[in-house]
Amino acid sequence: MNYYEKVMIMDPNLDDSSVEETVVKMKDLIVRQGGEILKSENWGRRKLAYELNKQQKGNYIFLLFKAPAPAIFEIEKMCKVTDPIIKFMVVRLTKK
Repeated sequence: MNYYEKVMIMDPNLDDSSVEETVVKMKDLIVRQGGEILKSENWGRRKLAYELNKQQKGNYIFLLFKAPAPAIFEIEKMCKVTDPIIKFMVVRLTKK
């Protein structure tokens, strides 16, 4: 299994319970695909570098996890169809 970092930018107009609900869905998906959540952080609402979907702010969520490579395809597919997620990025970490 590889180690991955995932950062999601979510709609700033959502309340905290909706944000947490979406994060729990992502965590459950990772675990169902055979992964393991190592760290989860909510970085809060921040100003975006540029406007995305007519939004100037966003809720930043950070996940650090282990997962098999085929699971990443399913995770990215889920992010694309989840409306509260404005932007996301999954990065594979290399050993130092």
